[in-house]
Amino acid sequence: MIQGKRAILALVLALGALGMGHYAFAQEVKISLKNGDILRGLLIVEGDVIVIQHTLLGDIDIPKSSVKKLDRIVAREKKDTKLEDGQTSGSGPTRRWGREFIQALTFEPWSKEFEFGLNIQSGRKNREDFSLRYDMRRRIEKNDYRFLAQKYYGVSEGEKISDRALSSFRWRSDIAPGVFYQSDTLYSADVIKEIDLTLEQKFGLGYRFINEKNFKLSTGLGLNGRYRDDSRGNNTTYLVDLFEDIDYRLNQRFRITQEFSIALPPEDSNQYEIQFQTGVVSKITDSLHMSVRYQLDYDRSQPKDRRQNQRLVSSVGVDF
Repeated sequence: MIQGKRAILALVLALGALGMGHYAFAQEVKISLKNGDILRGLLIVEGDVIVIQHTLLGDIDIPKSSVKKLDRIVAREKKDTKLEDGQTSGSGPTRRWGREFIQALTFEPWSKEFEFGLNIQSGRKNREDFSLRYDMRRRIEKNDYRFLAQKYYGVSEGEKISDRALSSFRWRSDIAPGVFYQSDTLYSADVIKEIDLTLEQKFGLGYRFINEKNFKLSTGLGLNGRYRDDSRGNNTTYLVDLFEDIDYRLNQRFRITQEFSIALPPEDSNQYEIQFQTGVVSKITDSLHMSVRYQLDYDRSQPKDRRQNQRLVSSVGVDF
């Protein structure tokens, strides 16, 4: 199967997942500051001090004196025009759903991050490691969306030592105070491990044990269906998935994140898979940041020499 077709298939699955749920649009704004920075978020308070809810930074207080321009990206309009038969105009449920779905795909109100990492080592051994990371997030009332794409590539003494691509689309929807439903669609490929394609679809329920402005702790349990095509053939596996994540903001500049998940097939718990990552993000300006992340992947279903992947990635990122 051609790699390009796999990537397109993964993107189609992600876009399909995006259409799930109920879309309710609050007012999104784009604020241009006098120092040249740009912020996007949900407008909460507008006065001498403007308060917006930023997807990554939470609530931000902005003095009106430092604002150059405020643009309202999404305006809520409700027009009830009666038809001759007495029904509400517009379109009926099908057309209304289509309009909301198209507007949800508009990337302008999303918070976006792009990170680039480069590590060059010379001496007894020459080594070069590259990393790319693209993260998109949006919160629409009770729905939280996240798209993540990553690429890792490394060369040592002219020999390729890493070549991995990953992408995922996660949708969380609040169904009760502290309780949320989660859908996660993932695609990955690893040339070094000879994994041509891995497609996963996860469904689960989670609970936010801590849901404060600067500290969020969530955990949950779900089911995972995985299709894998590698050097040993292709197979489909069903697993039980336990996940946990932490988002802690020390202050306006420093943020700590941590994500952990373990998946295991019910019929053979020894074939488990662990994914762990933690990182520190430091804001330099409102549109520039630096990050250091540690990542560990361990999969006992793989041969012994291919089970573990771990890396420490430092990178520079742009927020837009």
